[in-house]
Formats: sequence, structure tokens, C-alpha cells
Amino acid sequence: MFDKLNKEIRKYNQKSVFKIRYRKLNNKYTLFLELQRDKKRKTINIENCFVIGLPSTFSNDKKMILRASQKQQVYDRQYELKEDTFLIDIKLKSSDVLSFFEALRDAKRSKSTRKSWNNIINYFRTFTKNKITFKDIDLIFCEKFREYLLIRVSENSTATYFSVFKAMLNHAVKHNILVKNPARFVSTPKKRVDREYLLFDEIKLLALTESYYPHITNAFLFSCFTGLRISDIRNLTWSNITNDTLEYTQQKTGVSQRMKINRSALEILKEQKLATRGRRVFEVPRSDANSNKHLKEWVKQAGIKKHITFHCARHTFATLCLTYDIDIYTVSKLLGHKDIKHTQIYAKLIDKKKDEAIDKLPNI
Repeated sequence: MFDKLNKEIRKYNQKSVFKIRYRKLNNKYTLFLELQRDKKRKTINIENCFVIGLPSTFSNDKKMILRASQKQQVYDRQYELKEDTFLIDIKLKSSDVLSFFEALRDAKRSKSTRKSWNNIINYFRTFTKNKITFKDIDLIFCEKFREYLLIRVSENSTATYFSVFKAMLNHAVKHNILVKNPARFVSTPKKRVDREYLLFDEIKLLALTESYYPHITNAFLFSCFTGLRISDIRNLTWSNITNDTLEYTQQKTGVSQRMKINRSALEILKEQKLATRGRRVFEVPRSDANSNKHLKEWVKQAGIKKHITFHCARHTFATLCLTYDIDIYTVSKLLGHKDIKHTQIYAKLIDKKKDEAIDKLPNI
């Protein structure tokens, strides 16, 4: 009988952080929730929620498990929102910055976000010699940490990493560990970096240039006409494509996207259909450096004198859309931007090209 009950419980536990468990209490089994993180265990009791485990009580036992799952969903949602009381209690007691920092990192869904957080944590660990409490963090400490980063990474990387550090301290304020964020007045300005992209004639030139790594170059061209990031290209399977429609979930943001595939991208898919046997559309290396190395050789062979990486395909898609009069709000939706200010950067690129075109007009 318990095989059926365990199967029912596993169904709810598969995608949950908090697991439904049961323990014997007299002649019945009381249900509770369990969370395990960082070798620590937290249990949450569910009032008047128990199973008997007999064939005659199976129907009622299922209802009890369903009730436990509803409680499970509430705690899962809290955990997603970084409001997990178990996490807060542990950090308040220990006041250890690194363990708090790591717990916040582990709660991130996106691999790329976790990677960014992990990078700054590694620098922070080295700087603090693996030992620091929240009472040690003040304005002077924050300024010294910024200077430490500036010596080791670029200004823009420092700005990115320090913003993550500030975000961690904001969480500490939110959880009443700190009264205020001591890093809020420490500035880390970014240098403006021009976003490289390809013109339509350059895309056509690349399409006619022979490639020794067609999976990479086809993936790049496909991204030029869809705006997909390389992380989404890697995860793209044939099940994401129905006729001329592409549906996928952005790995970076978790946002579901649906878009019509244009004719150029469809032609690339036809070619890939003949070249691939597996479920993935493109067989792209897991290393960005390898992909970019092959792209660099291909671009050079085509005679294009631009520093092109895979992410430039996304810039190219955005500028193409704006060049061919797709309004900025639609472009923002196609790119999956949460804020239109990110899309406006591409509009400025187009304006710059328009100004350059005017300057080429002859004088009287």
C-alpha cells in the first residue's frame, strides 16, 4: 500500500525544494515538509495532516497528500522570492557573509547569473581570506574591496561584480541583518563599450563564405535572424519548432518566448535538419571561447574587419529589426527585454548610422 502513497508523494516532490515526508505517530503517519541545504535540515509540521496507509484509507490519504502539497507550494514560492525563513534564521545566527552570499547565489535559477555571482564570491573570498562577518562591513571596507577589484579586473567587470556585492548587502538589509547598505554611496562607473554588429550585406557575405564548422556558423546566422543568445541556441531542440513558429524559454531570464521564424532562418533550419540526427538543432561547443575562435576565422576569411563574437548576432538582429522599421517596443518583446531602456541602446546605434549617412552627402 505504501508503494502507492510513495508514488503519489514523489509526484509532488519532483519539482519542489521542500519535500513531503512522513513519520510514524501511534497508529498513523503524520506528514511534514523537509528542506535540506548546506548540510543543515529544517522540518515544517503540517497541522492535522496524516495518512493511515491502509487500502481502505487510500482515497483519504491522497487528499491529505494533496493538502500537504498545497502547503509545499506556499513554501516553495517563499523560497523563490528569497523569503525563506530557514535561510534567514541560519544567516542571522552565524552572521557569516560568505555563507549568506553563497546561499543567495544557489537560489538563482539562471546558470549565467549563478556564474557571475560565483566569480564575485571567489574574489570576495580571497579578499577576506575566507573569513568575515557582517559587523566587519562598513564604507571603508566597501571602498577597499572596490579598489581590490579594479586592480584585478576591468572597470566594467568591477562595476558588474560590485553591483552583485551591493545586491547581496541589500538582501542583508531586507533580512534585518544590516540596518543600511554601506556600499550604496560607493560608485563604480562603467566605460561605454560600442556594440559591434553586422550590416545585412555583411551577413550575406558571411552566408556565401565557406565554413569548416557549419554547426557554429549556421547557429550564428540563425541568431542574426532570431536574436537568440548562445545559451538558448545550445538548448534549442526540434520540439521548440512547429512549422514556422519558434517557442522556447530564455535561460537567462526564464521568460517564455514565441516568435515567427523568418524565411532566412527557415532555410538554415532546413539545412540543419539534413545535418543533424539528434534532438538538438545545433551542435555548438559548450565553451564560448571555442565558438568565438571559429567565428573569428570565418569572419576574417570573409574579409570583414570587425571583432565579432557570437553575442554580436543578437546585436545584429536588434539593429536589423530597427533598420527595417520594426518599432522599438516590438523589438524589445522579440529580444525578451524586461525594460525598454536595454533596447534603446540599439536605437542609438541606428541613429549614429543615419548621421554618418547624412555626412556623406555632397556639398554644393
